[in-house]
Amino acid sequence: MRFAFLFLLLATTCGFSNAGGIKGKISTKNGESLPYAGIAVKGSSDGTMANADGEYQFSLPAGNYEIIFQYLGFKSLTKTVTVAGDFVELNVTMEEQALNLNEATVGKSKEDPAYSIMRRAIAKARFHQLQLRGYTAKVYSRSTALPTKIPYLLEKRLKKEGIQEGKAFINESVAEIKYRRPNSYTQRILSTRNSLDNSIPSPNDYILASLYSPEIAGTISPLSPKAFSYYRFEYEGYFEDQGQMVNKIRVIPKAYGEGVFKGSLFILEDRWAIHSYDLQTTTRGLNISAKQIFSPIQNVWIPVNQQFRLDGSYVGFAGEFKYLVSLTYQKLDVDPGLKEDIVINDHKNAPETAAANEKQNLDNLIKEQKEFSTKNFRKLTKKYEKEQKKQNNAAISNDRLVRSDSIVIDSMANKRDTTYWQELRPIPLTKSEVSSYQMQDSIKVVKDAKGDKKRPDSLYFKPMHLITGNTYSIGNKTTFYFKSPIWAISYNTVEGNSVNLITEWTKRWGKSYFVSARPLIRYSVGRKKLYGNLETNVGNDKWNLFLSGGEMASQINNNNPIPPLPNSMAARFFDRNFMKLYQKQFGKIEFTLRNIADVFTLNAGLEFERRKELFNLENAKPIFSWDKYSYTPNRPVNKEIRNTGFPDHNATILDLTATIRPWRRFLVRNGEKRYLRSRGPSFIVNYKSGLAFAGDVDYSLLQGTIRQNLNLGPRSNLEYFVNGGGFLSKNQMYFPDFRHFMGNEFFFQYAYPPDQFRMLPYYTYSTASRFLQAHATFSTQRFVITRIEALRTTGISETMQLHYLKVPTIRNYTEVVYGIDDILRILRLEAVAQFHGSKFQGMGWRFGTSIRIGR
Repeated sequence: MRFAFLFLLLATTCGFSNAGGIKGKISTKNGESLPYAGIAVKGSSDGTMANADGEYQFSLPAGNYEIIFQYLGFKSLTKTVTVAGDFVELNVTMEEQALNLNEATVGKSKEDPAYSIMRRAIAKARFHQLQLRGYTAKVYSRSTALPTKIPYLLEKRLKKEGIQEGKAFINESVAEIKYRRPNSYTQRILSTRNSLDNSIPSPNDYILASLYSPEIAGTISPLSPKAFSYYRFEYEGYFEDQGQMVNKIRVIPKAYGEGVFKGSLFILEDRWAIHSYDLQTTTRGLNISAKQIFSPIQNVWIPVNQQFRLDGSYVGFAGEFKYLVSLTYQKLDVDPGLKEDIVINDHKNAPETAAANEKQNLDNLIKEQKEFSTKNFRKLTKKYEKEQKKQNNAAISNDRLVRSDSIVIDSMANKRDTTYWQELRPIPLTKSEVSSYQMQDSIKVVKDAKGDKKRPDSLYFKPMHLITGNTYSIGNKTTFYFKSPIWAISYNTVEGNSVNLITEWTKRWGKSYFVSARPLIRYSVGRKKLYGNLETNVGNDKWNLFLSGGEMASQINNNNPIPPLPNSMAARFFDRNFMKLYQKQFGKIEFTLRNIADVFTLNAGLEFERRKELFNLENAKPIFSWDKYSYTPNRPVNKEIRNTGFPDHNATILDLTATIRPWRRFLVRNGEKRYLRSRGPSFIVNYKSGLAFAGDVDYSLLQGTIRQNLNLGPRSNLEYFVNGGGFLSKNQMYFPDFRHFMGNEFFFQYAYPPDQFRMLPYYTYSTASRFLQAHATFSTQRFVITRIEALRTTGISETMQLHYLKVPTIRNYTEVVYGIDDILRILRLEAVAQFHGSKFQGMGWRFGTSIRIGR
């Protein structure tokens, strides 16, 4: 349900008010209402939408108007009306739009006419985006949620807040948006209201999702240059609207699922611009429907209203969520050099036009040359866009900036009364939406009558928190986190049962400053020992200082290859003890500088440890004993050295790391940089040294890492991680100083870092020499079982993985993995084939979840 809410909150809204106007209902000849029909004033940008019942109310100053009514699948209707000082009732009946067939469809051409239309529309897609140099728009939006299923355990709690099955709740927003090409958005939240809680403004990031873009939220647009790789198209006919011929194209994905659309796309003849669309897609098993109507303003067809609908179920919740947005453009700045009086010829069905002079600008070429081929025009548009970006980058002196946003919240945004909204709201509320507000108002009245001025539950301790844990707000930007001891109980053969008491205090101030303290107290029942540590953190988004110290039983591999829960399960129920521990008394200081020149991160750490070897408890035993398995000593087995034990000793470790992301980009929001995932690889260099003058260890290790996460298109992703290095010196080392790897020997795992092996023994191949490891994971939703649409649309994906290790004691260790992820949206299953060199060693199975358990 959280995902559904996030989807609904993708944009913001705005509207206007006047004393008079028109109102009425839009319906079919049979009297059926036409929900969310578009209403626009001919020759202007003023417009609105009907509500779910087909009812509308449109404020207009006194005067004479031609009103255009639009609805997908129905003939546009124009009505002349005179508005005086009051609302004029204008009920409208619309007729279904009959489609005509073009003569070209009667011929014997092997290719569907839709392809010629789409080639020209795709060639001109970016042109239509670039036509607008800027605009100011008033936008009104409304999201309506109707829960149809709520988990039983949450039913009573949510009912107190007004959330019930079958009861709609809504959110309305009003905003003013200013856009400047290519990537600058300014948003002013004028008003916001919702039927649950009107005490906190809810400004939402305004995202101008355009079908002209190659991708929309990771979904390939039918107008993308790559569209023919993902879609088939069928021509269904044409009709006339506002003096324009409109082609209806059926969009058919070659494999429906996440990342592609299906439905209908309406394209204007000769302009090859969008008239409207009605498309559907799916994500994580949820169905999403999107509709958009365009209108001509200053001879440019631009969107005036949008509809989104999301339905389905997720983690026990089910429901339907609707989102509407109505835009009124006040200032439209059209690029005078990018006019529509050009001809785009399909290069496959017409003679190739002469290649344009690439040294000229697109606007100059349009003046001189009125006819282009689809290929030439796309090249010229790309060149024009690059020139615009260069000019913009020169103005801001930073070519890494991809977008600049500003969001300002009006001080009265959440304080507007009912009268204000009645006058402002351009789309009337339905009966269920009115009922939602009334129900929330009655809940508020009851609370006020009882003097119920309690602050949110997050401020108070409840006995239930002993089981669930909780984060408490204890002041201005100050929180206190408490983890339930029940979820912090673990078992291993060195400590027996252990109970952790974990809390965290955090204070934030300014734009990004924070300070935190995280004490941990641990009691080992088996050792009858109480110990713990304290971690403190202070910094902001540019630097961070981390201090920690205490006494703990720590894994020999400090990267903690096996989490406590799987180890507890293995030790208690399967007679296997994977976690190998040593005792350390330590103090650590670590300083990080981030985003130096936007691409560098430097980290320096210094840690002192007093190390002591630990052994299994004499009375350690599982609940169930297995003939096949038994507890192994806490001293690991290693191929490189016969005895991994060590005497008590001191170690002082210097750890230096430099990370560079050369292709990193960012957006700016309210003056703050927000970094995006890098498209290119990241490079990491790490140097670690045991300082002989401050301890008993003396060695140096140098290693490098390359990692990248590549988006290969809808439903396809490739992540790789390559790490290698070696010891420059090793005058004095103990087994904890070896280079250990992220092994795994248990069938259940819930944490999968990029360098995680699936069947590698934890310490068998740890080395004090050189090493090389490589990991690659390819995930897709169209491989074997995901070729079945019914399975693919549930949200599952398949993965192919390769994990490789080379150290002196094993030259070529390889794992080949096939996995199914997001089963029931939370589970994963993997089959693992293990090889030593070219020799097959056996198969294994791994089961887990993608949900992180605990904190």
